[in-house]
Amino acid sequence: MKAVNKIGRGMLFTFEDDITIYLIQSCNRWFLCDTHLGPLSMEYIKKYISQKPNVNDIVVFNTHSDWDHIWGNCAFKDKLIIGHETCRRRISEIGAYELEILNDHHKGNIELVLPKLTFNDRLIFEEDDIEFIYAPGHTIDSSICFDRKDSVLFVGDLVEYPIPYLDYHDLEVYIKTLEFIKSFSAKLKVSSHSGIIDNVIIDSNIAYIRGILEGTYIDPNEYQGCVDVHNFNINNRLFLKYENIVRNKLKTNFNYAEFRRNFGSLKEAKYGDLEKALELCLAQFSKC
Repeated sequence: MKAVNKIGRGMLFTFEDDITIYLIQSCNRWFLCDTHLGPLSMEYIKKYISQKPNVNDIVVFNTHSDWDHIWGNCAFKDKLIIGHETCRRRISEIGAYELEILNDHHKGNIELVLPKLTFNDRLIFEEDDIEFIYAPGHTIDSSICFDRKDSVLFVGDLVEYPIPYLDYHDLEVYIKTLEFIKSFSAKLKVSSHSGIIDNVIIDSNIAYIRGILEGTYIDPNEYQGCVDVHNFNINNRLFLKYENIVRNKLKTNFNYAEFRRNFGSLKEAKYGDLEKALELCLAQFSKC
């Protein structure tokens, strides 16, 4: 564990890879926002909880379905795990593929565990002053947690410094979500990968996304040299475009893992080569 910081009734646990999870203790139960990379990561959290035996009930919240936020769910598979309805569907669709190709990141013996309770717009635990809100942008299933009592907003991967990863095709929706987060009345706003954030970072994220959306030239070196992240975003935008086309064509026959494997590594492909590869892949899938 790299750092542990108390904020009101909550605790921020930051791992060596700079991923932060948020644990809140109410009078009735614990709320754990995200579960990192597996059950080994969660041993520290479970030990911390066990040292405060007056509250035993645990609710786990997945901010979204990406592997580095849900692999530790299996450490709490007998507890209530919640997430947006698209979070459950997305884990079902991409979870096994990510578990396979990212095996060097496993923290323990991982079993994919889906959210047991899903919501559409908002889910509120009134007695605990905890609210979960759907906020798509980084991914289609992104959601945020608001601790009403301490006025702390945990935004997952929606805001990152210096630039966010783009893994959802609708960037206009992403911008609206960031504007919502910026205007949200919270004393403290926390990101999974960037710690405490402010409106300067949010505005910078909005400007970057708007530039991608409008096709404006962006020099990634202006963003602390985030060339790899920027190149991923450009390539992934193209991938998402073709994914939507093929998904709409094949409907229930669409297989995410099979489709993804046709492209190889997006990070290693050149933009022009990738577009040609995607066109060939689309032609192949169109024969189905």
